[in-house]
Amino acid sequence: MPAAFPSNILRYTNQPWSERPQKFIIVFCMNIIRSIGSLGKKLGYSLILIILSLTSSRLAWSFNFFDLFEIGSAYLTHLTIHEMGHQIVADEVGATNHKITFFTEKKGDFYLGLSTYDSIPSESRLPYAMGGERMNSISYEYHLAAYRRNPTTFNKTMLFFDTTSFLGYTLLANYVNPDNKGYDPTLIRTEIGMSKELMLSFVLTKTALNTWRIFHPEMRWAPVLESDFESVRFKLVYCF
Repeated sequence: MPAAFPSNILRYTNQPWSERPQKFIIVFCMNIIRSIGSLGKKLGYSLILIILSLTSSRLAWSFNFFDLFEIGSAYLTHLTIHEMGHQIVADEVGATNHKITFFTEKKGDFYLGLSTYDSIPSESRLPYAMGGERMNSISYEYHLAAYRRNPTTFNKTMLFFDTTSFLGYTLLANYVNPDNKGYDPTLIRTEIGMSKELMLSFVLTKTALNTWRIFHPEMRWAPVLESDFESVRFKLVYCF
């Protein structure tokens, strides 16, 4: 019996291999956007769609078998850097018995990476929650420079995750699983009373500007999310 394929896949069978994954993902995201009623979700998925549509031959979508190892190692590196950001803050503020666990489950939810502690000073909960994003921002700047020097699969993948992961994390925390109080974006919001919409606007703006920076090396302004013990601020920093 002949196999049946969705029309949106068949539509691109005459396209070069390097273009098929990008075009397929764009069509897939468009179908998701049409089915979602929430404005916040539509904004998030729309930005992902913009990121994909901006992708040029400089970030090739064609992969060979060995690229999969680099992609996997890049994701694990990105995840480890994120969790180490929490651990650095935990060590600085004197949290007790803090540790990292990978691919674990807690209270019925699965986590690719999870940082925990037994106790932490109450005034340090916000810096702790921001620790992972802070480290990924440092990683972004490093891998943006590394990508421009040598656009390997590893550097491309690190740059992709450093650019988009916190947006995905925020969408997950705000709309997919809002009952989980242990997600970083939820912890950040609840510590300072920030609304979901304001949190998402900060993250969307940062993601959009960092995406623009990838394709426009002449841009000298870098978006930063920073925090102290009581607040989170969005600001632009000029890179000399």
